[in-house]
Amino acid sequence: MSARMGRRATTTARLRRDLATATLTLFIAITSAPAFAQRWRATDDVPRYEDYLREALPGAETFRWINRGTPHYRGYKIGPNGEEELVGLGFFTVDFAPKVRGYKGEIWMLVGMDPGGALIDISMVYHNEPFGYFSVDLPKFLAQFRGKSVLAPMTVGNDIDAVSRATITNNSAVRAIRESARRMAREFIAERASDQ
Repeated sequence: MSARMGRRATTTARLRRDLATATLTLFIAITSAPAFAQRWRATDDVPRYEDYLREALPGAETFRWINRGTPHYRGYKIGPNGEEELVGLGFFTVDFAPKVRGYKGEIWMLVGMDPGGALIDISMVYHNEPFGYFSVDLPKFLAQFRGKSVLAPMTVGNDIDAVSRATITNNSAVRAIRESARRMAREFIAERASDQ
């Protein structure tokens, strides 16, 4: 009987320890996740993201934060007539639902799109995927999206070549780009229609 009581006490102590550990882990995750996620969301702090914006919208000379609909950036250049011309929209994939996860976590990219709905370029901002040939961070992978219309299928195996042995990551990255670009295009078209 005492052996059984000893095992029960040990089991109870182990359960309490595990519960305390789980509670602490959950607390840390809940309190730190919002701050971590805010690192790569569109904000009015344009200089903070300027390098990524210049990569995604290479023809733009200046950038403005737009806090209408889904927050995003607009890149402008001075046209031949001296007037400011819209080069394109820059937006983070993480600002669009659903959040897209790769094999090891979220993949956050800044997508550049022209006013007609064609992708200009993509800047890889953050991912926690394995490096090397198992990653979406390869320039060749992201270059496939240049010039693609938001109406294009943008699916792995159709019009996007995958990085071998990175199926989850590839599919997630492609889905994030496709869904965020289509949503941004819909918002931009709706805004333009309401302005007229």
